[in-house]
Amino acid sequence: MPTEKLDVASGSMRIREINSNVGIGGIDRNVVADANGVLKTIDFNAYGLFHARLAGDQVFSSPGNIMTLLFNSPLSTSPYYSYNTSTGTLTFNQAGNYLVTLQAGFANMAAAGTQLTLGVRPVPDASYLARGTHYAAVAPASATIGELMSYTTLIIVPASGYQVRFTTTSSGTFTVLATESGGTGSGNVTNVTIQKI
Repeated sequence: MPTEKLDVASGSMRIREINSNVGIGGIDRNVVADANGVLKTIDFNAYGLFHARLAGDQVFSSPGNIMTLLFNSPLSTSPYYSYNTSTGTLTFNQAGNYLVTLQAGFANMAAAGTQLTLGVRPVPDASYLARGTHYAAVAPASATIGELMSYTTLIIVPASGYQVRFTTTSSGTFTVLATESGGTGSGNVTNVTIQKI
């Protein structure tokens, strides 16, 4: 019995001589079929994005240990993700490939040459899924403007419920800045952005 205005019981559907109108990115929606074959529209640009900013400056005082970065409630998210602001644990609610960009501002290093590391680690803890290292060029003269480190990587999520945390570590003490401020203005500097691809 038909459940929609157009219900094709079996076989394929084809539209001939479709018009030549070109869609508008960011405005038009994509057509998808759900598990029952019902056509629906979805805005993939908004649906797959996660973005959060560091909740506040975090002081790293235990060289060699690993510190979890704690982000505020996401500014942008979707059903693909769940984030715990208390533990810093991000849960992926669907398997797939995810592009991750992690950025941080570091200040208050004791000396030039301090090794600074950003990483993505699984929960429960194991080896890094991804990491990047930077050596401080100078001991910064300011506690509000630091050295910027940013990298992008791919995480292959094997199943729903997979969890990660975003971390930092170093050979010395430092502060991860949530916001940089100075003569040219103030703004967020440490954040994470994830896109399902």
